[in-house]
Amino acid sequence: MTLFSAILFSVFTSAMFFIKGQFFAGSGTTDLLTYFQSVPYICIIIIPCLCYKTSISVYDDFIPQSRLKKIWKAFIKAFIPYAVIIFMMLPVCLLIILFGSTDPGQIFTSFICLLFYGACLISLCLFINELIPNSIAAFTVSAIILAVFNSIHNITLYVNTPAFITAICKELSFAWHFDAASKGIFDTRDILWLLLWSAFFLFAAYFTAEFRRGFKPNKKQNIFFSLILYIFILSLAISANLFTRLDFSKNKSYSVSAYTKNIVQDLDDTLNITYYRSGSLSKLYPQIRDVTDFLNSFSILNKEIHFTIKDPDKDSTTKSMLENYGVTSQQLQNTGLNSTEFINVYSAVVLEYMGNVQLIPFIMSSQTLEYDLDIRLKNLISKKNIAVNIIVGNGMTLSEDYSFIIPWLNSQGILVNPLFIEDPSFANNLAYTTGPLFVIGDDKINIENAITIENYILNQNQNAIFAVSPYSAAIEDNWSLTANKWSNIVEMLENWGLRFTDKIAADISCARITMYSDDDHKEILNYPLWPSLMPQQNSPLGMTLFWPVCLELSQNARPYLVTSSLGYNYQTDKASPSKLLETNPFLVKVDDAVNHERGSQIIGAQITGPLTGLFNYGSCQSSNIIVIPDQYFLNTTMTGYIGGDFGDYRNFEFLSNCILNLNGEGELAKLQSKTKRDTSLYKINDFTQLLHLMYLVYAFCFVIIPIIYVVAFITTRIIRNKRRININD
Repeated sequence: MTLFSAILFSVFTSAMFFIKGQFFAGSGTTDLLTYFQSVPYICIIIIPCLCYKTSISVYDDFIPQSRLKKIWKAFIKAFIPYAVIIFMMLPVCLLIILFGSTDPGQIFTSFICLLFYGACLISLCLFINELIPNSIAAFTVSAIILAVFNSIHNITLYVNTPAFITAICKELSFAWHFDAASKGIFDTRDILWLLLWSAFFLFAAYFTAEFRRGFKPNKKQNIFFSLILYIFILSLAISANLFTRLDFSKNKSYSVSAYTKNIVQDLDDTLNITYYRSGSLSKLYPQIRDVTDFLNSFSILNKEIHFTIKDPDKDSTTKSMLENYGVTSQQLQNTGLNSTEFINVYSAVVLEYMGNVQLIPFIMSSQTLEYDLDIRLKNLISKKNIAVNIIVGNGMTLSEDYSFIIPWLNSQGILVNPLFIEDPSFANNLAYTTGPLFVIGDDKINIENAITIENYILNQNQNAIFAVSPYSAAIEDNWSLTANKWSNIVEMLENWGLRFTDKIAADISCARITMYSDDDHKEILNYPLWPSLMPQQNSPLGMTLFWPVCLELSQNARPYLVTSSLGYNYQTDKASPSKLLETNPFLVKVDDAVNHERGSQIIGAQITGPLTGLFNYGSCQSSNIIVIPDQYFLNTTMTGYIGGDFGDYRNFEFLSNCILNLNGEGELAKLQSKTKRDTSLYKINDFTQLLHLMYLVYAFCFVIIPIIYVVAFITTRIIRNKRRININD
């Protein structure tokens, strides 16, 4: 049974992660959550197998040992193989490092939680074994009960249960107790819950065995048993209210940072934080608990902070107040057994300080909560919002062609001031504003507009981001590249120390796009002209650019974004202005890279230091200019191509990160990406490498590990037989 359980466990968990999860088919991730989440399902079989009563167990009553000691030995006999099986998951976790980055903290806390989880299930199965004498019946009942426990949290998704039933389902669910560990958090509530139930089931097994043998407790023993039950219930209650959360995640993602502690010390008056949370959310999403826990941790940093939780669904006055704040409910889909319904829920945080209010309209996890709180608290204390001025200079619009920019920045606590070059008052509007400038495209920016923009940067000593290129792509048509009619901003930037070359960057690490033919034929292609940047200093999560121009730098310009070391470039053909470059994804192949010299290409630059005007006589002694030679990396249509099923917002995170840095909020910029991890397979550069690693993983998971188990089993049997022979001799 033990050998069968070990091999089945290894094969099942590996198959669920690599095969069902399509690890090698485009859906691969280095996040090991799904790997660990498959454990409870296979435990439905292997835990009853490890605890299975053999035919010789009927003679246990004749062994001269106390019943408690026998049960403890049975527990150890099942737990040790289980622990070995769990630890054999570690080599598979280490294999993932070949593909990308993992979080050691997540691995550590997940292993700890799984060990305590196994101890709890083993104790439960031993109790059932004592309760049901028949081995097969006990095995069947154990498997059924474990299956119920592993899926009990789904009941609240499909059935509208009363509050106390919902609470019971959450308490009995493994998913709820594993949620914190899966993020790299050691939460004593979850561990003590598993530990206490393990002890309870072991004692229940002992008492059941004693009662089966005819044991009848006297009055003192009844009091003793009642006392144990009381201590158990009290311990459960205490562990749920007095708890500790230790953050083992890679970047201490769920701990309050030193930056936050410093901001909180600047409070001169009471800060009221109110979390408006619908009661229905707590029964649907375990991560909601993390929001409450973090807000509690935040509130104890300063005695001036008052934190309360309110349920708008129970109070119409509260709901009306939220509507006055501009907070509306969000609609979530709830799928039942025979129907699908949509429920309206609130999960908003309101900060009130000295008569001013800042809002987090909707939040579902604590992943970005620290940043959201800090930027809004900073705005409240300074009474000044972080802002950016945006100019679209390529004939497109913020409302349609770049429709995600304003909502995204507003959600990040950054105000947007759009400026329009076609407005006759453009020069005056820009002159009377302050803050960093963000210019997208320049082929519609005439010389007068360019003079105004340069004058703003030089005379007001302002920072700026430029997403410009000397070429435009027909993104709604055949993607052909053409030279821009006007390139005034490009010329201005070249005067400041960089040159836009006539080469388009490409990379083996690139976006994968799905193309459809007229006959509905689908083909997934790697498109090298859309480089997928690996995580780097100025883009911690990586990002994707579209036909970026290679840059050459001089003076005070330095690289800001680069391709991988396997990057290369395509030369544009100036003799064919209507088609400077072949952009057809069926014709431009990654395999063409063998015909190009490989090396990192500069596709982003930063200019600092003194600047001298090209169109103006002015100058400035300090500057911070970021240049991205791609006007489409935030375009709604283009980001839709790379978004997949869940969206890819790394380009927008890069933008907000740049704006924060240009506003002098470098610490906030670091905090923004604190909880984000790159879980892509960024270490894979080509299909051949992926194929080789796939064979390695499959050989290790489905051949080598089972062989290790077989060899260990045979070796153990040989050693045991030798010992028996020596004893007999």
